[in-house]
Amino acid sequence: MSAWPHTWPPFLWGAATSSHQIEGHQDNDWTQWEAAGRAREPSGIALDHWNRWADDFAFLPLLGLNSYRFSLEWSRIEPQPGVVRREALDRYRAMLGWLRDHEILPLVTLHHFTLPVWVARAGGFFHPDAPAWFQRYVSTAVDALGDLIPFYITINEPLVLAVMGYVLGAWPPGERHLARALRLFERLSHLHEVAYRTIKERRAQAWVGLAHHLIAFHPWTSSPLDRFMAGVFRRVMNDRMVRRLASFQDFIGVNYYTRQYAHWRRGLNPIQHRPGTPLSSLGWELYPEGLREVLLPLGAFHKPILITENGVATTDDETRTRFLETHLQVIAEAQRTGIDIRGYFHWSLFDNFEWAEGFAPRFGLIGIDYATLARTVRPTAWRYRDIIAHNHNRWPITLP
Repeated sequence: MSAWPHTWPPFLWGAATSSHQIEGHQDNDWTQWEAAGRAREPSGIALDHWNRWADDFAFLPLLGLNSYRFSLEWSRIEPQPGVVRREALDRYRAMLGWLRDHEILPLVTLHHFTLPVWVARAGGFFHPDAPAWFQRYVSTAVDALGDLIPFYITINEPLVLAVMGYVLGAWPPGERHLARALRLFERLSHLHEVAYRTIKERRAQAWVGLAHHLIAFHPWTSSPLDRFMAGVFRRVMNDRMVRRLASFQDFIGVNYYTRQYAHWRRGLNPIQHRPGTPLSSLGWELYPEGLREVLLPLGAFHKPILITENGVATTDDETRTRFLETHLQVIAEAQRTGIDIRGYFHWSLFDNFEWAEGFAPRFGLIGIDYATLARTVRPTAWRYRDIIAHNHNRWPITLP
């Protein structure tokens, strides 16, 4: 499947969130991790989106969005092995029905970093029965909600999950074991195939992909060894999973934020930056040209591409607006060269809980006052709305 259906807008203009980062009131491996003091702060009620979702969804048409990416929370749907919580499915169905009624296409992520406690305690995705558990969860979600879902992302950023949880030890389960990380990479590839087949068996017309975290890798110096290392990182972290799963992706999801430098001895840790380069509040370099660099090789797969995440952590909204405009300009130029980019999802719709970094990073088009949970639309969101209006039913896109 490669042709973009005429029944869909020529370009999806969206924003993205994930369940753990905004819903609150959760009980999964991350809430256990936070309770143990392993994150900067607990997520708690987060944005209380689980209770305020209808008010929050009203921002979507206000900003002119025709698509919205969000995730289902496995731990809500199956809090115990084989026990399905109908109330959770009903709530998600209400959300999806609202989007249908407002002609906003949902892009639904099935796994966005969190696991039910019972899965995590059994060894997570390493347990021999984990593929069967994941397939059961996917089947439950698709059977209950699939008539309202045109797009699925099976797993968000599998390599990030492997690196953060099993190399750096900064995320659950907090291991530092390269061999385990490589095994997890293989297991997640298999789980994506399982989920892909499961969805297609039930909803043949659904589009299914995976959100790849792609980085623009550059050598730290001009030395042959640094250039070699940059190539290794590109092949291992950017290219390997895209190629391996090419037959199991109806579209290629791209999460792009920054570039990193490779050094033959230091690798990528610590991350190096050129003096004077603009950085986000997380220390990530602002490098729009890197988006072009990661997109160019994807044209060889002849599949539609969705930019499933792209955003910047900053308290300066002018920086956020420039980030948005420069990355959309790269997309427009790439489209004109023949790369079939069909959507852009800004990360994030709201300020939210940014995992080990807590609530400090500000990614949102809509700002959150965490003392009151008041929502405030930032100027970047209005600029985004104007760009969307300018591009109504237009492909390739242009910036007004």
